[in-house]
Formats: sequence, structure tokens, C-alpha cells
Amino acid sequence: MNKRKMREFSRRHWFPVSGFFLSVFLAVWFSFTFLAEAIYFNDDRHQDVVLKPWMTPRYVALSYDLPREVVFRALELDPQGPPQRLRLGQIARMNGMTIDELTLRLREEAAEYRENASD
Repeated sequence: MNKRKMREFSRRHWFPVSGFFLSVFLAVWFSFTFLAEAIYFNDDRHQDVVLKPWMTPRYVALSYDLPREVVFRALELDPQGPPQRLRLGQIARMNGMTIDELTLRLREEAAEYRENASD
């Protein structure tokens, strides 16, 4: 196919061509995001980290390799509630705790979950 025919085709069928390129872009984007998280959280330096106020429950779940429900239970959040963009600093203030107390509580929940999961 020559360039002229290709341009004519893409002008005539702009919508499917745009959809194709958008789907390729999204596939590359999600693949990159997945691989970046897989590499990042498989590094020992990023597993079971001490909690910081900027972290989110999702980050904690990935770092501690825990299901969402276990993290939400440890942080005293409602897993059935609407999605919230809360940071651990906000969650600690809401529960009247410090980040260190939240870390201790999460590590206890993680130990209990891992003990029960290994049975």
C-alpha cells in the first residue's frame, strides 16, 4: 500500500483508526503500569515498610501483600463504603491514633492473616 492510499483510507475511516490507536496506547499504558508496580513491589526494600502519612490503603495492600479487606479492617475503614482517596495521616487522625500505632495494628493484622493463610 502506498502513502496516498493509506492517507485516504485513514481519512475515510478516521473513527476506527482513532479507536485502534487509542486501544494500542491504553494497552501499552496499562502494561507499563503493571510491570512498574510488579518490579517495584517485588523489591525487598518496598515490602512491609513502616507506614508514612502520605501512603494510601492501596499502597499498603501492595507493600504488605494483603487483601483489601484485611487492610481496611486494620485501618478501621468500611470496605463496602464509597471509594475514598484517604491518606494514612488522615485515617490516623480520624481514628485518634498515631502513624506508629497504625503501623503496629497493621502488622498484627498482617501476621494473623499470614498465619491463617499458611494453614
